[in-house]
Amino acid sequence: MVVPMSERDTDFPVSTEDSGLADTSRSTAEFRAFVSRSGSEAEPPWRMRAPGRKVALLAGIVVAAAIVLVVIAIAVLNV
Repeated sequence: MVVPMSERDTDFPVSTEDSGLADTSRSTAEFRAFVSRSGSEAEPPWRMRAPGRKVALLAGIVVAAAIVLVVIAIAVLNV
């Protein structure tokens, strides 16, 4: 789900003569154009695409590497 950005509320008045105002408007327009092109049915980035067996295998490798590092650290510290 894409939620449109609201306009930023600032405490200081913005004059129309400010050169930065045009850049902000252009940037906002570009962002809105990007959102409209991307569509509203975008897949969430945190959705897991890997099968559970691969995740379990990777977790096992990480745990095994951590155990090996602990054993090496203990062996080095006891010398």
